[in-house]
Amino acid sequence: MKKRNIFAALTSLVLVFSILVFNGCGKEDQPESSLADATAVYSEATKYAEVTYVTPITSVNSEEETTAVSQSVSETVSQTAAEETTAASALVSVEEIVEYFNASANKIKPAAKKVVKNYEKRTVNEEKLVFPKSLESTARSLIGTFMKDDTEPIVYETREDITNEFLVPNQSYVSRLKPEWVKSATCKDNGKEYIIHIRLKDQKNPTSGNGVGAVCDVIEAAEVAEKASFVEKFTTDYYNCEVIATVDKASGNVVHIRYITPVALELTVNLFGTHDVAAGLTFEKDYTITY
Repeated sequence: MKKRNIFAALTSLVLVFSILVFNGCGKEDQPESSLADATAVYSEATKYAEVTYVTPITSVNSEEETTAVSQSVSETVSQTAAEETTAASALVSVEEIVEYFNASANKIKPAAKKVVKNYEKRTVNEEKLVFPKSLESTARSLIGTFMKDDTEPIVYETREDITNEFLVPNQSYVSRLKPEWVKSATCKDNGKEYIIHIRLKDQKNPTSGNGVGAVCDVIEAAEVAEKASFVEKFTTDYYNCEVIATVDKASGNVVHIRYITPVALELTVNLFGTHDVAAGLTFEKDYTITY
């Protein structure tokens, strides 16, 4: 199943840069091979900025790799009596909140009848946007063209779509958070619902299944290397990431969840020479779940 990945936002930055460099250099200044390379880069960046593609499934880490297959959807369907008891009691410690959140969130993919992605907001942090000085002003203007919000709700109703499209994409789980990856966690009792607010520790270059990547969609260096050969160096710094979930106390089901994931990107791009590019992006995704 295809999905629009946050990699599209990354390639939009490179696309803007390639447009600026190409337009800023006269044909008499560049050999034919360089112009051909620029055209190829433009075509490749456009393809990945505008279309959807499948994100490969990756194992969580070397220790968990042997058990990843056995941890199937069924492991999250059956909740123990202890977890159900926890739903009726106060959640105070980070450990309690993370355990309860994992149990509740991991019901979504096997049990939800419908997941609605209400919106996705994409914001550029202007302070973290770095281009070569001669191109910076135009880059700041152009980047907004490619960083558009998704404002129309998207409905997922098949098990395949819910599994592949809902976070963590293309995985059987929604969360594998560990307390040591959490900066703070609170649980507010609203009577019939819990409002769980988890703030994650900052992390450089997270991978799927680890740290921020245990609950959020992240851009991985290996993915960038595979899709954009013109990017020579790539690092991510995820900071102030949050997950806010509303859980029905009676059933233990997550009925609403919002993800906020700011990330600082640093790239070295090989286009008519080597150039350092940086950007700060924030992705906010909001979902409603029914069972």
